Amino acid sequence: MMLPEHKEAWLQMQKDEDKVELHGELDEDQWHAIGEVVMDALNHTLVVRLTYWHDGYYIDRDCYIYKVDDLNKRVRIEYGPADDSIREWIDMRVIYNVQRV
Repeated sequence: MMLPEHKEAWLQMQKDEDKVELHGELDEDQWHAIGEVVMDALNHTLVVRLTYWHDGYYIDRDCYIYKVDDLNKRVRIEYGPADDSIREWIDMRVIYNVQRV
């Protein structure tokens, strides 16, 4: 028999085992390729697949690039249904890949 607290701790431990560490620094060629796709998507309102790290997991999100903040090194993305879209900032250091969809 397990106490609820023990069960919760055990489930959290199982979940934490699946987490991955943030990738290392991307090289200049990778940043150039990412920058090309991001700016193209920003200028032409194209959908991209953004792969980024968040809380131990890599997330693939089909989204629009809404804004690029060079000063704070982040990208604002927009996703979801057109009548109720969601916008959020993604730090550039957690971005792993950006592809045209």
